[in-house]
Amino acid sequence: MNRFLIGFVIGVALFHLLDQLPGLTWLSVALTFPLLWRFKPLRPLLAIAAGAGWSLLNASLILHHQLPLKLERSDLILEGVVDSLPVTQGRLSRFQMRVTSLHDENDELVDISRVQISWFGATKELSIGDVWRFKVRLIRPRGAQNPAGFDHEKWLFMQQIQAKGYVRDWAGNSQLDSDQFPTLLGLLRQNIAKAIDNATDKPGPAALLKALAVGDKRGMDRQAWQTFTHTGTNHLIAISGLHIGLVAGWCLFIGSWLWRRSARLCLRLPALKAGAVFALLGAAVYAALAGFTLPTQRALIMLVATLGALLLGYRIQFGRSLLIALFLVVLLDPLAILSRGFWLSFTAVAVILWSIGGRLAPWQNWRQGIQVQLSVSLGLLPLLILFFSQISLISPLVNLLMVPWFSLVIVPMTLIGLPLLAVPALADPWFSLLQMLSAATLMLLEWCSLQTFAMTDLVQQDLLLLWFLLAGCVILLLPAGMPGRGLGLLLCAPILFASAERPAKGEIWFTLLDVGQGLACVVETSNHLLLYDTGPGQGDRTAADSVIMPFLRFRGHRKIDKLIVSNGDRDHAGGVESLTQSIPISQLLAGDPEMIHGVAEACQAGSEWHWDGVHFQILHPAANTEFNDRNNRSCVLKIESEDWTILLPGDIEQAAEDALLRANPQQLRSDLVVAPHHGSSSSSTAEFVTAVDPQWVLFSTGYKNSYGFPKPEVVQRWQAQGAGLLNTAQSGAIEFRLGVDEMKPQPRLYRELNQRFWHQGDGGSGNHLRSE
Repeated sequence: MNRFLIGFVIGVALFHLLDQLPGLTWLSVALTFPLLWRFKPLRPLLAIAAGAGWSLLNASLILHHQLPLKLERSDLILEGVVDSLPVTQGRLSRFQMRVTSLHDENDELVDISRVQISWFGATKELSIGDVWRFKVRLIRPRGAQNPAGFDHEKWLFMQQIQAKGYVRDWAGNSQLDSDQFPTLLGLLRQNIAKAIDNATDKPGPAALLKALAVGDKRGMDRQAWQTFTHTGTNHLIAISGLHIGLVAGWCLFIGSWLWRRSARLCLRLPALKAGAVFALLGAAVYAALAGFTLPTQRALIMLVATLGALLLGYRIQFGRSLLIALFLVVLLDPLAILSRGFWLSFTAVAVILWSIGGRLAPWQNWRQGIQVQLSVSLGLLPLLILFFSQISLISPLVNLLMVPWFSLVIVPMTLIGLPLLAVPALADPWFSLLQMLSAATLMLLEWCSLQTFAMTDLVQQDLLLLWFLLAGCVILLLPAGMPGRGLGLLLCAPILFASAERPAKGEIWFTLLDVGQGLACVVETSNHLLLYDTGPGQGDRTAADSVIMPFLRFRGHRKIDKLIVSNGDRDHAGGVESLTQSIPISQLLAGDPEMIHGVAEACQAGSEWHWDGVHFQILHPAANTEFNDRNNRSCVLKIESEDWTILLPGDIEQAAEDALLRANPQQLRSDLVVAPHHGSSSSSTAEFVTAVDPQWVLFSTGYKNSYGFPKPEVVQRWQAQGAGLLNTAQSGAIEFRLGVDEMKPQPRLYRELNQRFWHQGDGGSGNHLRSE
């Protein structure tokens, strides 16, 4: 039985490594499984095939009902039910809807079941269970694709989102009377979150309490997430096995104690078994309040397997319970295996069980607590490096203090306070105390996170080094007294001394990151780093946090030698403030220095510098010229090595292009150029295109963007010049490694290199504009 469970999980995991979705005809193979099951040697393979087949069926039901390509960006009439906690930032609200009907302009029904909607200027506060009719424009699930960046398409796939879009202005946008029973659980969670906001007056503590009470983390700002990440305490604010186990333990203790007060009840059912029933009920209620997230599912399933065995009188085997929980989670939701939390959660529980010998026994002493915490930190180390390229050095010490503090004080007091919310006279003093304790907790965590040794970044790792690290951690986790444990340290050591791959002297590594409708270019030489533009951003949602910083950590960069912000528009400068708070920046240049947060020097034509055999020169704007249009004040940068040239013109339009042509048309000649103003028809004049004459022209645009960039006439001009065309909207991040001896530069297209079957839609298969 265990082999089948393990094989099934392996099959689910292997299936999600496929780059293309197999045809449904493969499911017919499953009909032969019962006939082959009699052959014992084949059973492990059949279990793997069963897991893969189950995943194929589940994925097909989601992907085969995505929005048809022909309906992208067309007006559609949507009726549906809000079924997620709305996220509001300023006047913008984002939420998910369960679709009841979707009609195109011909009033034909579109078969789709779940969408993600953005509504700017919402006319009413949204609540879970509300039924609305909207005019919308939708696209297929789409997201940026970058090395080490957040895979938004995978997240949308995991949420079973089949389209995303925004609400259009329309007189018919209206809330409808619901014929369906409201989503009571979702409404309860939303109302509890509002009540906590009303009972507290500080956003930080309120966000923490909402996260612990109902799993609502919408109020966590960027600084709070950074604090929890640097201290390795993210798991404390995500309702998980720790919290579910705590509630179950308290319910078991209290339920058993109350049951023992009645001799008659004890004759009918032993107090321990009655306490187990209370524990399961309490854990189920808390998991429901958390929205039945993946960690709560895993913890609840483990409790059912463990306490169920107790109720039925079977021997408790925690290793078997963990395996059953693993199997049931992927059986109920095969997409759960795509979550980093899935692997971190199950690995942490497995390490804990290993460290205590898989036995439920009274806690011995504080040394055992330290041993368990160190074991978990060590056991999760390979996954943390693989997933995040950084580790918290202060995490074991902080968790040693914070785990009991949250377990014995913050979480119990929060849950005890929930019933009090119905009586404001009782809730106010209770939550005032909780707010004070939470604020002190956050202050202590923030102080810890600011220590220089709190977090360390690790460069992109060779898979061989990660295997060495994994083997070393396993050896170090062996029981004390086992011979050869010192070998574990030797196997772990190489990853600490690994250095990042860097260009040779005279080489240029150029990466155009996929930031949607915006721009961010990374230029690497052997010892220096230049960042040209920071992508779009607003509030806590910036490309700097989700794309640029993960990429720089992945490449092992700990500072930016020069940041150039071509102009002050949000799609180019949206991440400046975030970057200045996240990484040291030696020099900041800007086309609109007065619009940039912090101290920025003005770009001026004629400025030049040399790095590692590579020459950099600013071509525009000249000191004696003025342009009314901010786009034409963009900072234009030329990069030259011995063999290759790159031109970065920002958002310049015809007036600036003409000025450059008058100054010196020969200096515009380049092998690579990022198309001015994302391919706008106001840029890339015929004369400018002829003067640049590139081998490759790169467009940085959002998928099916509302501007229609790049414009067809602009594409035709560059193609007529003989240039190869690439667009981040289709290719994801684009990288060129321009070596000294390379005859013709060839791009590395991240969407092609990282293709998975859920990367669907126009261009989702890796197709891109190319004319050579």
